Amino acid sequence: MRKIICIGRQFGSGGHFIARKFAERECIPYYDWKILDRAIEASGIARHIMERADERMAHPLWQPVYYEGNSKKYYGKNANDILFEAQKEIILEDAKKSDAVFVGRCADYILREFTDYCVKSIFFVAPMEYRIRQTMEVDHLSEKEASVKVRKSDKMRSAYYNYYTGHDWGKPSDYNYCMNVADNDEEEIITLMGHIYNIS
Repeated sequence: MRKIICIGRQFGSGGHFIARKFAERECIPYYDWKILDRAIEASGIARHIMERADERMAHPLWQPVYYEGNSKKYYGKNANDILFEAQKEIILEDAKKSDAVFVGRCADYILREFTDYCVKSIFFVAPMEYRIRQTMEVDHLSEKEASVKVRKSDKMRSAYYNYYTGHDWGKPSDYNYCMNVADNDEEEIITLMGHIYNIS
């Protein structure tokens, strides 16, 4: 049975770094923001437009239509919806190839109905102070700048996930596992992920 690990994460928790290390250890494909590049190519829409739409829901009062090409599946849709659909197709395509780790992009929701796959969802969390400190170090920001970035990023991810899935982003009961990265050593988390992967 195909085994898929889907990772959700609060901004600044370092979830994507941990997921990548886990995938490298297990020698399985790791999919994250590179899905965006493939989706942009598939959509045929200008990169600068699609990058602004990445993991964001369309504004409820302002949804410009960008696609007027020949594709019936995209015609009349805004960039946000086109990008979601394009990424969804790529995720479904990649999941058919092999076991894999997907980070973000609503992968847990997209793959939920595939009963021939064993899909496990993990959500990484950490206290706000930890995430601000991590963001300061990684992005070389002041405490104030990092705080703004963390809160804004969480808000955008939440709105995007809630809009396209109808579920609450970060709600513990909607995931198989929730892990506090601040309370556990990185190696311990990766080892635990290995147990989850191998018993799935």
